[in-house]
Amino acid sequence: MKPTPRNSLITMFLVLAVALSACAPAATPEPTAVPTAVPATEVPAGASLLVTGLVNNELTLTTADPAGLEVVKVTAEHPKSGPGEYEGVRLNAALEKAGLKEGANALVFTASDGFSYEAPLSDVTACADCLIGIADGMFNMVMPGMSGKAWVKDVASIEAKIGEQAVPVPPSNPNLILATTTSTQDSGLLDVLVPLFQEQTGYTVQTVAVGSGAAMQMGTDCNADVLLVHSPSAEATFMDEGSGKERELVMHNDFIIVGPADDPAGIKGMKAADAFKAIAAAEAPFVARADKSGTSTKELGIWKAAELDPATTKPAWYIETGQGMGASMIIASEKEAYILTDRATYLANQDTLDLEILAEGEKALLNIYHVITVNPDKCTKNNYDGAVAFKDFMISPATQEVIGRFGTAEFGQPLFFPDAGKDEATLP
Repeated sequence: MKPTPRNSLITMFLVLAVALSACAPAATPEPTAVPTAVPATEVPAGASLLVTGLVNNELTLTTADPAGLEVVKVTAEHPKSGPGEYEGVRLNAALEKAGLKEGANALVFTASDGFSYEAPLSDVTACADCLIGIADGMFNMVMPGMSGKAWVKDVASIEAKIGEQAVPVPPSNPNLILATTTSTQDSGLLDVLVPLFQEQTGYTVQTVAVGSGAAMQMGTDCNADVLLVHSPSAEATFMDEGSGKERELVMHNDFIIVGPADDPAGIKGMKAADAFKAIAAAEAPFVARADKSGTSTKELGIWKAAELDPATTKPAWYIETGQGMGASMIIASEKEAYILTDRATYLANQDTLDLEILAEGEKALLNIYHVITVNPDKCTKNNYDGAVAFKDFMISPATQEVIGRFGTAEFGQPLFFPDAGKDEATLP
């Protein structure tokens, strides 16, 4: 049978289809993906952080390259976990590179999960060891001296802004009387702190530097608004009598026994009570302040522990000055005598004295300072608002940071150790 033209066309298409299928490459099965195990705690490397807000140049940091800023290591104390080693870039260096605009007075740290914390810019700029910490592939704020909430983890941005407390309200009564010890004055600490307080609050401070006993008497007589003193047993009595309203731990340093380099009584390295016994036995000159100060109270306590009472028996070698710490040390230096002093005042004046540290470093020589507001219920005309402002200033993180740095540049060691918020029983 002769094929029709239609059948020939169908046959041709079939042949062509078979030929093309023979030429096509065989299908390659898709490879099965092999999962890569990633630890649940691993954080992706290269996290970034943006410094933004009231800055001249927004700054982006990554953990691989923190905007070219120097990476440093510091030892800082977390409010809960205690001291630790941290690595990162200094927060102030990052702010300086970004360039803060006029009016910025607060920073907001925001974490990747949305948590945020606002810190006063003044607290941050006073904190030399505040870091943008780098650890485990993320940024974490390291904020020594500040609330645990300021230690924001996995921080994603730092915003400079105008905070709610942009302009302090001028005080209705700007005059404030501070009664304090001669050691805070003679060491130079108040020369730093009082101007800061006045600048931040608008108060004008009249500082009266006397012994702690005289300072508390001024409070009892309503002749002072706030006290900064270092005589814990007398302070407890002051509070029990109702003369004080609030009492807050501020700082500590220590007492030391200093004397002539040749050490005629041979007290070098002795415990305080044993040193006093040796001084009495040698009848070596000893200078006592005898002014009811915290230092004088500490000295009398050591004599009591040594079972001696030269303040009553008045031997010729026991020289009472009735003066402050600086003046009394000058007398001790001139008379080649021994004297008990706080370390801060000694270090601040050692270049003008022929006295050396001979006994130090025991619990009995701890020197603790508190700030006390005078009770407005007893002293109704006093400036209680100003007293509270000064008390809050002294225990604020920014001021505590200043206290902790004071003396380090000049003497290679701090003259005081900040203690606000600590348990006094845990002090060394």
